[in-house]
Amino acid sequence: MIVGIVTDRDLRNKVVGAGLAPRERCARELMTSPVITLPLTAPLHQALLVMARKGIHRVVVSDETGRPVGVLSQSDLLKTQRHSPHLLALEIERASSLAALADHYQAVRELVPLLVRNHTPIEETVAVIAFLNDALMRRVVEITAAEHGIAQERFAFVVLGSQGRGEQTLVTDQDNGLILDDALTEGEADVARAFGEAVSTALLDVGFPPCPGNIMTRNPAWTRRLGEWRRQLTVWVHQPTPEHLLQAAMFADLRALCGNEAMTESLRETLYELAASDTLFLARLAQNSLRFPPPLGWFGRIKTRQIGDIRQGVDLKKAGIFAITDGIRTLSLQHRTLQGNTFDRIRRLGEIDVLPATDARDLASALAFMLDLRLRTQVGALDEGGAPGNVVDLKTLSRLERYELQAALQTVGRLHTFLRLHFHLDLLRN
Repeated sequence: MIVGIVTDRDLRNKVVGAGLAPRERCARELMTSPVITLPLTAPLHQALLVMARKGIHRVVVSDETGRPVGVLSQSDLLKTQRHSPHLLALEIERASSLAALADHYQAVRELVPLLVRNHTPIEETVAVIAFLNDALMRRVVEITAAEHGIAQERFAFVVLGSQGRGEQTLVTDQDNGLILDDALTEGEADVARAFGEAVSTALLDVGFPPCPGNIMTRNPAWTRRLGEWRRQLTVWVHQPTPEHLLQAAMFADLRALCGNEAMTESLRETLYELAASDTLFLARLAQNSLRFPPPLGWFGRIKTRQIGDIRQGVDLKKAGIFAITDGIRTLSLQHRTLQGNTFDRIRRLGEIDVLPATDARDLASALAFMLDLRLRTQVGALDEGGAPGNVVDLKTLSRLERYELQAALQTVGRLHTFLRLHFHLDLLRN
């Protein structure tokens, strides 16, 4: 068991600096405790951000059994180029102004094409993008909370949708909300609502585009007390209109970025309980995930259509990404496994035998391919001076890429069939 760590800095400051001989002090008097540890598999940008947030310069690295196998220092991590996510994460954490964060937002945008051109695996790429966007938003909220004098235990700033799942690419508009402490007085609640408006404005100033559906903390509908959120969830679940289904699905991906995380977990448990008590709600959610059938025609050929200037276009989000993320979310809600991104959810559903092992593997591969193709297409659009989107031009794909896309869409089709059977969708009345 690790009880503490002693560094050369401790010896310089606590022994030599104090004019003592090393034999006059013991390790227990000098050590820093408790020791911060990370697993061998932790990404380096996470290690650097942990050091920054904890005010430490080293972390102990442990294996899968918890046994220490090494020490990682901040100087080890900073021996990298300017565009490394590790250094960028540290700079974001140290930023003290919105202007500095706006510069870092642009640096994140510049980093993404580098990751793509270096052929970084898509799961790692989206994890890095999500991690840095999280760090930017969290710092914005921390700076704004300090300006408004609101204590972080009195609220939870949550992200929803693709950011809640940690699956962002280049299109990163705001999807967020505030959960407020029930004990706030009306005056304190007014201050909190003003804080929510200020957060939205600050995020816009940094560079995050507004949500087209106004799912943002400046919208009173997405800034509520905890009890009010519970009542709203009850309405969404028991009255599954198309609008309520959309909002409930967005909310199911909630994740706390800043503030009182316990309130977020409490609401997730409320959603689990409500969903378990209303099978019609889950069936309607599953049905909603089928509204875009995979574009496959005779003999499994990919069907294209004119989309803007692209004559042989395929909208990757509608063609398959949406069905996988939404369908897997519904299954995860039913089985209380919403934590993590869609890849994590697929793995967990496979582990508990909700999905057959081969289906879980095929779904993860299909999602990875379509996300990677979408990101490469978005970077290509930026290189040509265009706007990033979800549409790929089929004629620009190699024969192998067309085959992989066809296989991915066939996997989506099998997921549709699975969801229809699993939730008995043929028995639903429209």
